[in-house]
Amino acid sequence: MKKNKKKVSILIPTYNGVKYIKQSIDSCLNQTYKNIELIIVDDCSIDDTEKIIKLYNDKRIRYFRHKENLGLASALNTGFANATGIYLTWTSDDNFYDPKAIEFMVKILEKNSKIDFIYTNYYTINEQGEKVKPVRVGSVKDLDRCNCIGPCFLYRRKIYEQIGEYNPIFFLAEDYEYWLRIKQKFRMQRLDKFLYFYRKHTNSLTTNYKVAIIEEQVEKASQKYVSLWAKYYHKGRVCLFNKDYKNSIKFFVKAFFLNPFNFFIWRMMVVSFLGILVPSFVENLKKSYNKKR
Repeated sequence: MKKNKKKVSILIPTYNGVKYIKQSIDSCLNQTYKNIELIIVDDCSIDDTEKIIKLYNDKRIRYFRHKENLGLASALNTGFANATGIYLTWTSDDNFYDPKAIEFMVKILEKNSKIDFIYTNYYTINEQGEKVKPVRVGSVKDLDRCNCIGPCFLYRRKIYEQIGEYNPIFFLAEDYEYWLRIKQKFRMQRLDKFLYFYRKHTNSLTTNYKVAIIEEQVEKASQKYVSLWAKYYHKGRVCLFNKDYKNSIKFFVKAFFLNPFNFFIWRMMVVSFLGILVPSFVENLKKSYNKKR
């Protein structure tokens, strides 16, 4: 890219991120697109995260620390309230970018004024940073059903100015609720490139919560913005992962009548019936689901 005139603000919210945060910071600072500011918001870590951050002598880094642990949404809100970039994004303290990730995403937004939000494919990696599998993100139309955006994205500042802050109420689904709000007003587009590395490990946020709790938060986050069939679909998933199979079937059937050609509704109905007929099958499914998150 010949010119790097427009600043990109990259935010890293962190809490006790000592194990992986150096790799995350390095991946931001080593981007081929150089006009960035890296905003790190420490949500009151009690390990050596702050010491690692202060080892860096790079003027592009801006460090903020909460006096108490307020959660991911509050850390994001602190960071973006202090961001000065034309383009905005955030990444986790245990994941990292491909060196050309920001360059590719900026290029798309620069060339296409009608696109406001770009997101990309990614690789899952293990605790050692080794690739596990490639993950292709879904299309925007899939947002009603699930958080298909993935962890690698970039959007115009006007989105933040109009959409506002992340909502702490939707803990574990803060990003999903935010994407749904964006979808109402702006054009989102996927980029078919693998530009990010998403680490799965035992201490990650979602790993430490039961699937049923996550599903409940997703359902709450979605209700104001999704189609009626999707509302029933999410309610069905909450019942399914709480082992309330009869009610899960009821909600999936309602979703089916509104959207009869949706494969995912069919699949969830089958799983719910099997939950009644073959309980061990569903338990194995849940274990598999936890491993894939």
